[in-house]
Amino acid sequence: MIGNGKRSRTGFTLIELLVVIAVIGVLVGLLLPAVQAAREAARRMQCANNMKQLGLAVLNYESAHKAFPLTTTGPSRSTPQLGSGFASWLAMILPQIEQTPLYNAIDFNQALADDKAFSSSSDYTHVTISSAHPLANVAATIVPTYLCPSDAATVTSTLGTAQPAPGSYAGNIGWVRGSTGGNGSLSPLAVTNGAMPLINPANPDAWQLPRIKLRDFTDGTSNTALSSERLINNAVEARGAFGTTMQGNLKPSVTSFCAGAGSSGRSLPAWVTFCKGVTVPDPTYSLPHGRSWISGWTLASNLYMHVMPINSRNCHLYGGEDDGSNIVTASSNHIGGAQVCFVDGHVQFVSQDIDLQTWWSIGSRNGGEVSGSAP
Repeated sequence: MIGNGKRSRTGFTLIELLVVIAVIGVLVGLLLPAVQAAREAARRMQCANNMKQLGLAVLNYESAHKAFPLTTTGPSRSTPQLGSGFASWLAMILPQIEQTPLYNAIDFNQALADDKAFSSSSDYTHVTISSAHPLANVAATIVPTYLCPSDAATVTSTLGTAQPAPGSYAGNIGWVRGSTGGNGSLSPLAVTNGAMPLINPANPDAWQLPRIKLRDFTDGTSNTALSSERLINNAVEARGAFGTTMQGNLKPSVTSFCAGAGSSGRSLPAWVTFCKGVTVPDPTYSLPHGRSWISGWTLASNLYMHVMPINSRNCHLYGGEDDGSNIVTASSNHIGGAQVCFVDGHVQFVSQDIDLQTWWSIGSRNGGEVSGSAP
């Protein structure tokens, strides 16, 4: 027994405990954003590394084949059996990213789509790869290099029961066919002016260009975009009394709005105004967005255009389903912009507030535009 008759205190009072809990809560609240920012910085760095690998792969492909990797936006025959076709540029560069076994598993004499007849562009509004397709397993193979860690991707049957694997990156095909440039002073664009070649073997269009070489980049390889991030649409299709709708992520950057038919003679500023004024999002053109890295189909969106500001909406152009003519916009989950790989292989984060004249200029390989810097 203690001599003075008092007990020694060995614990916390309730008030002291509550104060400690409150302090810990404040510290966690301060620390959590920093931890999240650090994680996003790591994801963004990995995404940049992926794009760097893709850029070097394309350059190595060009060195070996004397042309950039081709995307086929349609089949080689318009009636079953379809022959070959519907293969993306991402499928072509697999050996250059150390995926040779996967590349060897692709029979490029097979169309990467289920058999159906194609007699008009409207027949291209729904192209699938089913589990019965000879290349179903290949199409369903996830390639980590093709996925940005910041772009959460789920595997769905949106593009068929094979459940094709998604991808986060798209190749630059320049401006809308028939556009007259940033100030309307150019002749209507007759041939794609981007970095990636494309062709529909069964129904080629004069706007498409099946071969692009390094020597064709007269604006400079360090001034011309090769590829960019492009978000995957993870929404799912829902059918009800009022037709098909989307459930899930409905951000404008993964949604295609119906912009009508192409218009020869429309300037790029006019295209931006026109596209922003469209109010009807269409699930048919939105749901396939980024859902299959292996597919050259236009609506799978493995090709994009330098038209709309980064992280803004996409606009579907009627009649462009079979030839790649579609306003797909660069987008990402990184705050404030998206990463772009240029033709010389360097990767740069480009602000969504970039001057549009500059954005348009780095989308063109041969227009003689002054691009300045891309902040």
